[in-house]
Amino acid sequence: MGRVPENGLSNRMTDTLITRLTMGVCGAMGALAEIKAPKAVLQSAISAYSLGFGVNRSESAVPPDGFSCFGDFFARNLLAGTRPVCQDDDAFVSPCDGQIAAIQSIHADCADTFRVKGFDYSIQQLVGTDCGNLFSGGRGMVIYLHPRDYHRVHVPVTANLRSVRHIAGARFPVAPWAEKRVSGIFQRNERMVFQFDVAGQTLILVMVAAFGVGHITSPFAPPRGRHSSAERLFGSSAARLEKGQELGAFRLGSTVVMLWTDGLLSLLPLTVPGGVCFGEKIGMMTQGTAL
Repeated sequence: MGRVPENGLSNRMTDTLITRLTMGVCGAMGALAEIKAPKAVLQSAISAYSLGFGVNRSESAVPPDGFSCFGDFFARNLLAGTRPVCQDDDAFVSPCDGQIAAIQSIHADCADTFRVKGFDYSIQQLVGTDCGNLFSGGRGMVIYLHPRDYHRVHVPVTANLRSVRHIAGARFPVAPWAEKRVSGIFQRNERMVFQFDVAGQTLILVMVAAFGVGHITSPFAPPRGRHSSAERLFGSSAARLEKGQELGAFRLGSTVVMLWTDGLLSLLPLTVPGGVCFGEKIGMMTQGTAL
């Protein structure tokens, strides 16, 4: 049996140690975020967090009795009218607030590969199922949600929801600095995968958990254990969701990845990296694909 190179063994040991450490810390942070603390203590924590990360609290919809825990504040709703959803019939809107970190074409000669900042991601591993050549010629986008951002995710275009898949995984940080240090980060972290049908074309939206995430919530999620994977298929009774309808929320940390088939839409000229807001028009549906 050949000897394992010392640097390879060291890298695997380091990776395992980091994984265990992040999972342990994330579990503790997630639990703390759900504790119903005294209002004075919670308000101080929210104020300090808002000041440190630049949260615009004037946009937040605060419950009559205030937030019951920090997780509720993090996954806060917005005041009505704060993020108007573009109502153009052909509009493809941003599903969330955040920074566009990457826009990438998916080439026919490597249709299962989505390249982000020099790293190749397997689409099959990312979404949890073999897509074959489905996305050949299509495109993808990565949106990073900063800690200051609104952390609910919405449907970018009126579509039929075909399936929802929860994939258990790690919770490495997804900030730009971390992507350079942890290979395959998006296909290793815990995630929720939503697959849509848009007039015969396919759109996949992936909510990727990150360091500190207590959990991802969604009214469409399959029943699952904390550390188990599960799938919910809608079949012929696919749920029709309207543009701007809420899909789910992050309870700390997050990234959204979208993949779509060739011919589904054309993006507006967008800056990478560039800031976007939920409901903002970022693309136009190809004629015949808008429902």
